[in-house]
Amino acid sequence: MKYEAEEITLRDGRKLTIRSAEEKDAETMLEYIYKIAEETHYMIRYPEEVDDDLEDEKRIINENLNDDGSVFLTVFDKDRAVGNVCVYRNRNNYKLKHRCNFAIALFQEFCGAGLGGILIDRAVKQAKEMGFEQMELGAFADNERALALYKKMGFKEYGRLHKAFKLKDGRYIDEVCMVKELN
Repeated sequence: MKYEAEEITLRDGRKLTIRSAEEKDAETMLEYIYKIAEETHYMIRYPEEVDDDLEDEKRIINENLNDDGSVFLTVFDKDRAVGNVCVYRNRNNYKLKHRCNFAIALFQEFCGAGLGGILIDRAVKQAKEMGFEQMELGAFADNERALALYKKMGFKEYGRLHKAFKLKDGRYIDEVCMVKELN
Protein backbone atom coordinates (compact mmCIF):
# COMPACT_ATOMS: atom_id res chain seq x y z
CA MET A 1 0.00 0.00 0.00
CA LYS A 2 1.30 3.43 -0.84
CA TYR A 3 1.60 6.19 1.76
CA GLU A 4 1.55 9.69 0.27
CA ALA A 5 4.27 12.17 1.25
CA GLU A 6 3.79 14.08 4.49
CA GLU A 7 6.12 16.76 5.87
CA ILE A 8 6.79 16.68 9.61
CA THR A 9 8.80 18.79 12.04
CA LEU A 10 10.62 17.20 14.97
CA ARG A 11 10.82 18.77 18.43
CA ASP A 12 14.32 20.02 17.62
CA GLY A 13 13.10 21.77 14.44
CA ARG A 14 14.40 19.29 11.87
CA LYS A 15 12.04 18.87 8.94
CA LEU A 16 11.57 15.43 7.42
CA THR A 17 9.30 13.68 4.94
CA ILE A 18 7.35 10.49 5.59
CA ARG A 19 6.33 8.54 2.48
CA SER A 20 6.45 5.15 0.88
CA ALA A 21 9.81 4.24 -0.56
CA GLU A 22 9.83 3.95 -4.34
CA GLU A 23 12.09 2.06 -6.71
CA LYS A 24 14.30 5.17 -7.06
CA ASP A 25 15.01 4.91 -3.30
CA ALA A 26 16.47 1.39 -3.42
CA GLU A 27 20.06 2.48 -2.87
CA THR A 28 19.32 4.70 0.13
CA MET A 29 17.09 1.97 1.57
CA LEU A 30 19.97 -0.50 1.44
CA GLU A 31 22.25 2.05 3.10
CA TYR A 32 19.59 2.61 5.78
CA ILE A 33 19.12 -1.11 6.45
CA TYR A 34 22.87 -1.62 6.74
CA LYS A 35 23.35 1.35 9.09
CA ILE A 36 20.54 0.42 11.49
CA ALA A 37 21.93 -3.12 11.66
CA GLU A 38 25.33 -1.62 12.48
CA GLU A 39 24.27 1.01 15.05
CA THR A 40 22.77 -1.24 17.74
CA HIS A 41 22.13 -4.91 18.46
CA TYR A 42 18.36 -4.27 18.56
CA MET A 43 17.86 -5.35 14.94
CA ILE A 44 17.41 -9.02 14.05
CA ARG A 45 20.37 -9.10 11.68
CA TYR A 46 23.99 -8.07 11.70
CA PRO A 47 25.29 -5.75 8.93
CA GLU A 48 26.97 -8.62 7.09
CA GLU A 49 23.58 -10.37 6.90
CA VAL A 50 22.01 -7.49 4.96
CA ASP A 51 21.25 -8.48 1.36
CA ASP A 52 22.80 -5.68 -0.68
CA ASP A 53 21.32 -6.68 -4.04
CA LEU A 54 19.86 -3.52 -5.59
CA GLU A 55 17.46 -5.42 -7.87
CA ASP A 56 16.14 -7.42 -4.92
CA GLU A 57 15.55 -4.22 -2.98
CA LYS A 58 13.63 -2.72 -5.92
CA ARG A 59 11.50 -5.86 -6.09
CA ILE A 60 10.77 -5.70 -2.34
CA ILE A 61 9.82 -2.02 -2.58
CA ASN A 62 7.44 -2.70 -5.46
CA GLU A 63 5.88 -5.69 -3.68
CA ASN A 64 5.23 -3.53 -0.62
CA LEU A 65 3.66 -0.77 -2.71
CA ASN A 66 1.27 -3.29 -4.28
CA ASP A 67 0.37 -5.23 -1.12
CA ASP A 68 -2.96 -4.13 0.40
CA GLY A 69 -2.09 -6.05 3.59
CA SER A 70 0.95 -3.95 4.42
CA VAL A 71 2.20 -0.40 4.53
CA PHE A 72 5.79 0.79 4.90
CA LEU A 73 6.36 4.40 5.91
CA THR A 74 9.90 5.58 5.35
CA VAL A 75 11.32 8.77 6.82
CA PHE A 76 13.52 10.83 4.53
CA ASP A 77 15.94 13.61 5.42
CA LYS A 78 15.99 15.10 1.93
CA ASP A 79 16.89 12.01 -0.19
CA ARG A 80 18.41 9.94 2.67
CA ALA A 81 16.28 7.28 4.38
CA VAL A 82 16.67 7.69 8.17
CA GLY A 83 13.79 5.71 9.63
CA ASN A 84 11.04 3.28 8.80
CA VAL A 85 7.89 1.84 10.29
CA CYS A 86 5.91 -1.01 8.84
CA VAL A 87 2.55 -2.58 9.46
CA TYR A 88 1.87 -5.93 7.84
CA ARG A 89 -0.75 -8.63 8.04
CA ASN A 90 0.13 -11.41 10.46
CA ARG A 91 -1.31 -14.10 8.16
CA ASN A 92 -4.00 -14.20 5.51
CA ASN A 93 -6.09 -16.90 7.19
CA TYR A 94 -9.53 -15.72 8.25
CA LYS A 95 -8.91 -16.45 11.95
CA LEU A 96 -5.79 -14.26 11.93
CA LYS A 97 -6.74 -11.46 9.50
CA HIS A 98 -7.61 -9.09 12.35
CA ARG A 99 -3.97 -9.09 13.54
CA CYS A 100 -1.01 -7.16 12.19
CA ASN A 101 2.66 -6.98 13.03
CA PHE A 102 4.48 -3.74 13.63
CA ALA A 103 8.18 -2.88 13.38
CA ILE A 104 10.09 0.38 13.63
CA ALA A 105 13.73 1.46 13.34
CA LEU A 106 15.41 4.87 13.33
CA PHE A 107 18.95 6.10 12.97
CA GLN A 108 20.26 6.83 16.44
CA GLU A 109 20.76 10.51 15.53
CA PHE A 110 16.96 10.83 15.26
CA CYS A 111 16.08 9.11 18.55
CA GLY A 112 14.74 11.33 21.32
CA ALA A 113 13.35 14.01 18.98
CA GLY A 114 9.77 12.72 18.84
CA LEU A 115 10.06 10.81 15.57
CA GLY A 116 9.30 7.40 17.10
CA GLY A 117 6.02 8.63 18.56
CA ILE A 118 5.04 10.27 15.27
CA LEU A 119 5.72 7.07 13.35
CA ILE A 120 3.86 4.86 15.81
CA ASP A 121 0.89 7.24 15.64
CA ARG A 122 0.87 7.06 11.82
CA ALA A 123 1.27 3.27 11.89
CA VAL A 124 -1.69 2.86 14.27
CA LYS A 125 -3.87 5.09 12.06
CA GLN A 126 -2.89 3.10 8.96
CA ALA A 127 -3.55 -0.21 10.70
CA LYS A 128 -7.04 0.95 11.71
CA GLU A 129 -7.76 2.17 8.17
CA MET A 130 -6.65 -1.24 6.85
CA GLY A 131 -9.19 -2.91 9.15
CA PHE A 132 -6.83 -4.43 11.69
CA GLU A 133 -8.05 -4.83 15.27
CA GLN A 134 -4.82 -5.82 16.98
CA MET A 135 -1.21 -4.68 16.48
CA GLU A 136 1.66 -6.83 17.74
CA LEU A 137 5.40 -6.37 18.14
CA GLY A 138 8.46 -8.03 19.58
CA ALA A 139 11.33 -6.06 21.13
CA PHE A 140 14.68 -6.80 22.71
CA ALA A 141 14.18 -6.91 26.49
CA ASP A 142 17.18 -4.63 27.03
CA ASN A 143 15.86 -1.91 24.70
CA GLU A 144 14.45 0.13 27.57
CA ARG A 145 13.95 3.31 25.54
CA ALA A 146 11.82 1.54 22.93
CA LEU A 147 9.84 -0.42 25.51
CA ALA A 148 9.01 2.81 27.37
CA LEU A 149 7.82 4.41 24.13
CA TYR A 150 5.68 1.40 23.21
CA LYS A 151 4.03 1.47 26.64
CA LYS A 152 3.46 5.23 26.34
CA MET A 153 1.77 4.60 22.97
CA GLY A 154 -0.63 2.04 24.47
CA PHE A 155 1.12 -1.29 23.90
CA LYS A 156 0.92 -3.85 26.70
CA GLU A 157 3.34 -6.65 27.42
CA TYR A 158 1.72 -10.09 27.18
CA GLY A 159 4.76 -12.32 27.45
CA ARG A 160 8.43 -12.95 26.88
CA LEU A 161 10.28 -15.43 24.75
CA HIS A 162 13.24 -16.62 26.78
CA LYS A 163 16.62 -16.40 25.00
CA ALA A 164 14.97 -15.29 21.75
CA PHE A 165 18.12 -13.54 20.50
CA LYS A 166 21.70 -14.77 20.70
CA LEU A 167 24.43 -12.21 20.12
CA LYS A 168 27.87 -12.92 18.68
CA ASP A 169 29.42 -12.47 22.12
CA GLY A 170 27.34 -15.39 23.38
CA ARG A 171 24.81 -13.35 25.39
CA TYR A 172 21.13 -14.18 25.13
CA ILE A 173 18.39 -11.56 25.27
CA ASP A 174 14.70 -12.22 25.81
CA GLU A 175 12.07 -10.90 23.42
CA VAL A 176 9.28 -8.82 24.97
CA CYS A 177 5.99 -9.52 23.17
CA MET A 178 3.54 -6.62 23.14
CA VAL A 179 0.08 -5.93 21.78
CA LYS A 180 -2.15 -2.92 21.21
CA GLU A 181 -5.89 -3.27 20.78
CA LEU A 182 -7.08 -0.96 18.00
CA ASN A 183 -10.85 -0.99 18.69
